[in-house]
Amino acid sequence: MLMPIHIRAGEGDVAERVVIVGDPARARQLSGLLTDVKVVNENRGFVTYTGTYGGVRVTIATHGVGAPSAAIVIEELIKLGAKLIIRLGTAGALRREIGIGDVIVPTGSAYNSGGIYMQYLGSAVNYPAVPNYDTLTALVQGLRDAGVRVWIGPVYSSDAFYAEEDLANVMGSRGILGVEMETAILFLLGLLRGVRTGAVLVVSNNLTEGREGRFLTAEELSPIIERVGKAVLSTITRIDI
Repeated sequence: MLMPIHIRAGEGDVAERVVIVGDPARARQLSGLLTDVKVVNENRGFVTYTGTYGGVRVTIATHGVGAPSAAIVIEELIKLGAKLIIRLGTAGALRREIGIGDVIVPTGSAYNSGGIYMQYLGSAVNYPAVPNYDTLTALVQGLRDAGVRVWIGPVYSSDAFYAEEDLANVMGSRGILGVEMETAILFLLGLLRGVRTGAVLVVSNNLTEGREGRFLTAEELSPIIERVGKAVLSTITRIDI
């Protein structure tokens, strides 16, 4: 097997179960929950760790920001042997009743036609960007067992972080729970490549309050990510793949 271009890891370096995150600092934090950890990639800032959790091998990988960056990492992780990929990230809530620090588990993700999606799908049909159902239900149960407040429903994967001002009025009123940037491409690649996928999104802000509203800092997010990360890791180590 040829070594991928961006994740400079070799055969056996990546586990079948993978958690992907946008921020290298978050990957480093989650790697602290593993034992027998080693760094398997630092190239291009896509910092990747492999270790064990509860005796099961798990990889934590950084995917960067946006669908094109995430697609590169997801494709290369699959080439390296990943069979179950979970995105643990953040989202902005689009409904007033969703609290900051709550968690959204997406049942699917809306996305913009064209761009990277058209290049992959090659059709005017908008394919459903949905996770693996068994993985979805396992994540919901695992989070609830851990006492996490969970919202279940669709999200929107945006390509433009600073063009989201009116989303709460438009998409929130149509049942979309939150906005982030990478979940749709993860779900679509899961369908295209035959890999199980899911996502768990910590609500960092609520866009019904506007950009001036409260936005969780890295320090405030850290204990939430720790708690949610443990629930996600516990869940994926029990999923049969």
